Amino acid sequence: MSFFLNYVSKLLTYFIIGSIGGFLSGLLGIGGGVVFVPLLTYFTKIDFKTNTGISSLAVVFVAAASSLTYIFKGFEPSFNILLIIFGGIVGGYFGGKLTNQINTKTLKRVFSLLLFFVSYKMIFGSSLESSGYDTFLFFFLIGIVSGVPSGLLGIGGGIIRIPLLIFFGGYTNIAAQGISLITTIPTALTAAITKIKNNENLLKIGLSVGIFGVIGSILGSNVAFAINSNYLNIGFGAFLFIVSLNMLFSNE
Repeated sequence: MSFFLNYVSKLLTYFIIGSIGGFLSGLLGIGGGVVFVPLLTYFTKIDFKTNTGISSLAVVFVAAASSLTYIFKGFEPSFNILLIIFGGIVGGYFGGKLTNQINTKTLKRVFSLLLFFVSYKMIFGSSLESSGYDTFLFFFLIGIVSGVPSGLLGIGGGIIRIPLLIFFGGYTNIAAQGISLITTIPTALTAAITKIKNNENLLKIGLSVGIFGVIGSILGSNVAFAINSNYLNIGFGAFLFIVSLNMLFSNE
């Protein structure tokens, strides 16, 4: 009986984590990793670095479900996505390899300050001029820049890609979020394979969180298309602010 209750308790935990991360994935265009990692660390007591691998696998599911919902809602993918994907795979691979060679706590502190600045720009700032940045090299660099922290910290990279696409590429929130979600899939998959491919237990946890997250991601994607883009901008900025505080004061 205790085994059954323990099993149900774990499933409920994964459902809660997956649903929250999935909903924010669809609503804000993020992969969900910035939500999955702290929730997994708190509820499962598994160490931070291990949870980045679990998170990456879960992100593959929620990002795929959110991407399909965006496409069904009218978002049209472009060739530039392939450039970001290629750059993201390269960045994600090296980020995953560097995980054990870089002080995670220091990296999180620096990254949190960057997110704080970006959150301020998202809420109070305006888009920068996009002329001169809409090039093949620009999209490839976006992939690399967002792929490295994806591999290092288990995030999908959307919290970096979306502001860059809005500020420098001149994209709308929905377009930037759609691009980010699609490009998140191979980047997160690369990071997951690098970190947990030989651990059956971690694979099961990642699959559970990801599958439960699909429900939330579909709901969040539909909400994103139903609300004003200005609210999305403010909401995304507020979310980044919370993430930056979590990273800055986390002891993991």
